[in-house]
Amino acid sequence: MDKTESSETHVHKSEDHDHDHKKHSDESEQKLHSSTPESETSEVSLVQVMEAVDDFIQSLSTEKNDPLQEIPPAVEPFPETVDSLVSKMESSGLGRDETEDSVFIDAVNRISKSVMRLRELKLDSTPVSSWLNRASSVQHRAVSLLDEEFRHLLDRSREDKKKKNRNNNDGNSSDQNHSSANESDRCALPDNDKEEVEESFPDFSPESISTLKKIAGAMIFAGYESECCMSYEMSRRHAFKEELSEVGFEGINVEDVQRIAWESLEGEIASWISIVRRCSTLLFPGELSLCNTVFTDASIRKRLFTGLVSAVTIRFLDFSGAVVLTKRSSEKLFKFLDMYETLRDLISAVEQSDSDLIQEIKLAQTRLGEAAVTIFGELEKSIKSDNGRTPVPSGAVHPLTRYTMNYLKYACEYKETLDQVFQHYESNQTDTVPEPETKPKQQQREDDEEYKTSAYARQMIRVMEFLDANLDIKSKLYRDPSLRYIFLMNNGRYILQKIKGSTEIRDLMGQSWTRKRSTELRQYHKSYQRETWGKVLQCMNQEGLQVNGKVSKPVLKERFKIFNAMFDEIHKTQSTWIVSDEQMQSELRVSISALVIPAYRSFFGRYKQHLDSGKQTDKYVKYQPEDIESFIDDLFDGNHPTSLARKRN
Repeated sequence: MDKTESSETHVHKSEDHDHDHKKHSDESEQKLHSSTPESETSEVSLVQVMEAVDDFIQSLSTEKNDPLQEIPPAVEPFPETVDSLVSKMESSGLGRDETEDSVFIDAVNRISKSVMRLRELKLDSTPVSSWLNRASSVQHRAVSLLDEEFRHLLDRSREDKKKKNRNNNDGNSSDQNHSSANESDRCALPDNDKEEVEESFPDFSPESISTLKKIAGAMIFAGYESECCMSYEMSRRHAFKEELSEVGFEGINVEDVQRIAWESLEGEIASWISIVRRCSTLLFPGELSLCNTVFTDASIRKRLFTGLVSAVTIRFLDFSGAVVLTKRSSEKLFKFLDMYETLRDLISAVEQSDSDLIQEIKLAQTRLGEAAVTIFGELEKSIKSDNGRTPVPSGAVHPLTRYTMNYLKYACEYKETLDQVFQHYESNQTDTVPEPETKPKQQQREDDEEYKTSAYARQMIRVMEFLDANLDIKSKLYRDPSLRYIFLMNNGRYILQKIKGSTEIRDLMGQSWTRKRSTELRQYHKSYQRETWGKVLQCMNQEGLQVNGKVSKPVLKERFKIFNAMFDEIHKTQSTWIVSDEQMQSELRVSISALVIPAYRSFFGRYKQHLDSGKQTDKYVKYQPEDIESFIDDLFDGNHPTSLARKRN
């Protein structure tokens, strides 16, 4: 079946439909001719001609054995009748009176169907040929008018929008100069209504769309599908170009992408994202809606929509392709992911276009995803290559820890996208992905469904274990074992708090991983207590204090002396250390107090009496039990220590 037959089948699905449509047309024609006195005296009314033409067309479909020799008298004047309607519509134009439009379109459809049937029959009759020539000429004239009106209606929307924009600009200027005088005028339309009007695309009235649909149907039915589609596509291309120019689409220069600095390119990417999203959410859906309303044939819709969006989309893809080729670095990840998501939304907006265009978008999206995987890999490399030999002062949180965790926190805002990216990468690169130098301890996540299903979760585990390994190496840079554990506690606590503070990271890492980190922190805490306070507690051990059943004063004095020296040194040193997390700082102080103060109070109360009173006691007993608690509260503030003697005074 050719396009003409397909269109005919769609417009005139059955003879019953023709009769129903004819009844509607008759009512319109009767209204039209009731206002035209001269039509009442004409030899044949338009209504009668229409009915005669319908009967004539029906007879052409049924009479096969009796070739037609002449045109029925009632049908004979139909070309001239339609010609007079064309002249009238040339003066008044379509889209002004729905009844007149319907009469005219019905007449054009009938003459097109008559011409089509007679051409199919190929009758050898001079009268028939003469009538066919007249009808063909009138049909061509009618379709030319329809084409002109079609383009005029399409272009008028663009002109109306330009006029509206000029008026809005003039109105804004007037409002600025005469705000008080024009207050009532400006309040005539609420701001939200203004925004609604501005965001409508394309801006056609329901009446215009109805007329466009009628014209398109008549032209296609008449066999002028290519002319109709060409007029539509040219007009809508211009409209689309103007719409994109308003939002700065012409400003995107693909050639400059490789030359400009990243800071400038970020601005270009932001503009690109804004424009593509506008197309995805407003322009493309609006264009598709218009195309689907005006044209009834699915193949025509798809062809026209694809043609309109392809040229624009290819330019979008050219830009994304140029960005992908720029030098990779970790700070580019989030812009690449923004672009990836933008193209994902674009696919949904053009899903009714040609499959080749959709594949082009998916290919561009895949390249962005691969670039994101590579960039994420740069984070792993930066962690492994951070091998500085200078320890962070005071055991504070290492800059690498802060950078990595903040980076992962922001990255987890793209959790679903990154999971999609890594899943695609894993499925396509199974044989080429190198084994990590430090394999993730996957057994700790065996019970976590997230780990089993999320490719990004597996990647997060891998990054975290690279960070753990690096921090363990950095902790060994501290000569003081106690400070080493403070460093590990600080960094471990920072990591754990970042994870607990982010639902996305917490869900990805899983409960078992979080529990394991908490257990490690407690172990660091115990190790710190053992290294720092173990020897202090030994000073207060009763063993060795008695000789022959009596307390040895020299040994006791030495014990107090050693305690004083050790506590002085701890206070002096560890007051400069930093525990930035207030809760952990408090927990450390409380645990130290609970460990040291009871032991010292017991030792102090039991053995102070064995020292001579006076200066000798003050010489060996520097601290009262209540002093110990006060000095413990100085620890981990990161401050220069105050002299203990001055502080006690």
